[in-house]
Amino acid sequence: MKWLTNLTPEQEYFLNPDALSQTQLWILGLMGQICEMNELRHDVFHNLGTSEQSRQNIAHMMKRDWGIESREDCLSMLEWLRTEGHNAGYMPQQKYFEGLSEAAIDAYIEAHDHDTDEQIRLKLVKAYRHTLQVGGIGAWDYARFITVSRWCTSLELLSEEEAWEKMLDIAQRAQKSFDSWYSYGLSYIAGRQYWRKTLSEDFAKKSTEVIKGLTGSPHSPWNSLPWDLNLNPF
Repeated sequence: MKWLTNLTPEQEYFLNPDALSQTQLWILGLMGQICEMNELRHDVFHNLGTSEQSRQNIAHMMKRDWGIESREDCLSMLEWLRTEGHNAGYMPQQKYFEGLSEAAIDAYIEAHDHDTDEQIRLKLVKAYRHTLQVGGIGAWDYARFITVSRWCTSLELLSEEEAWEKMLDIAQRAQKSFDSWYSYGLSYIAGRQYWRKTLSEDFAKKSTEVIKGLTGSPHSPWNSLPWDLNLNPF
């Protein structure tokens, strides 16, 4: 976590300078792993800043990484993340494996040795299929939905009111798909591996350390806000 100058971690997590509600802080918590990995604050909506230079940096990043340059681009990306995302590719594979024996799954994976990327993804589905039965890798899509919503709002492609309304819907979906911040975090890791098509143990270990930091500290937003918080509309 990127702490403010002269503030302890304890003070930083509870600063909440914009007086956001618990529901709002919970929603922002869905982006927790992205914030941790990029040393961004958890407790402010515009976590990349609001200066003109910040806006230019966000605009460059959104164009480079997301292909977003307009409101239409933003809404299209949010709709894809909400209705499809990478989970739309993961879940059918997981469901298919449900009816197969271990030997049949291994044979199916081996039959894809001509396609390394697909074989890696199938191995990931096999590894996570029992842990992520309900939500799959949905956390990967939900976290990025929150990210795109916040940063597009910083570019005035969305109003804050629109963004909160859309993010509340995603938060309610996430809450129904997972039973804890920890399981949500595992889903995000699996999704990021699925996207990157990697089985690297080092990658998984580093990602797991982020979860441990978020769930292990009493000052983490993942500990100060219960997963089953009543997400009241605002």
